[in-house]
Amino acid sequence: MKVRVENLSERLLDDRISVCGEDQPDSPSIRRGIEEKKHWLQRMLREQGPPSKLAYVDSKPVGHIQFYSESSIPYLENPDPKTLHVMCSFVRLALQNKGCGTSLFKSLLEDVKREGRFDRIETLGFDPPGCGFPQTTFWKKMGFQQKPDGLPNELEYVVNGEPTTPQHSQPRSVDERGAKIFYAPTCIYTHHFNDKMEETIRSVNAEIPVERINMWENPDEAKTRRITSSSCVYVNGHPMKHSIFELENFKKEIQTLISDS
Repeated sequence: MKVRVENLSERLLDDRISVCGEDQPDSPSIRRGIEEKKHWLQRMLREQGPPSKLAYVDSKPVGHIQFYSESSIPYLENPDPKTLHVMCSFVRLALQNKGCGTSLFKSLLEDVKREGRFDRIETLGFDPPGCGFPQTTFWKKMGFQQKPDGLPNELEYVVNGEPTTPQHSQPRSVDERGAKIFYAPTCIYTHHFNDKMEETIRSVNAEIPVERINMWENPDEAKTRRITSSSCVYVNGHPMKHSIFELENFKKEIQTLISDS
């Protein structure tokens, strides 16, 4: 099977979206996610060059890898210009374990080594249900290793130099009431999960105001709070420790933050 890899361009934006979104329901949250994702991809194309590569088989887009330099993340206080972040990679289920993902990463790695801009490639192992082959397993197969003293999903591919130790820092608490969902517009499912978070917050307190903040478009507030992840939820001024993927703990934490305030 022949796999062709191409850098993302304006001409291929619809192909890029189709890899993740073709089989998804036509819901308002997905449509909003697609609109914001396209805007983000266009911005990245203008400001840093292609943020994604596409894999084609028989002229059909079947997979992608998405990446960007740490220095391009507008809400980070002290980004490392020598670090490249790989946000995710996905291949259609029917074509997994056939070399598409490997071809995508090898193409990216060749670019990194040729250009000499980055000393390391970082990713977070994320294994969402329904996506087939676990990303954490795939990245380790590609040569990524767990960061020294890091969490199991904090992975790094060293191009030059030595492995780095992750800097764990908790976002700052602030004096405010209500809930805020800070997010990055880098995934078409962003608002699908934002909706679930907002529904859960309102199931605890139907009257609490909930605001969503796109950290790429409005980075200042996230920067002053020292948010470093691509998603962060605040309830009554306190950053939450649990995610929506830990639903029961997420809900219990909301209850605690509301009752204690």
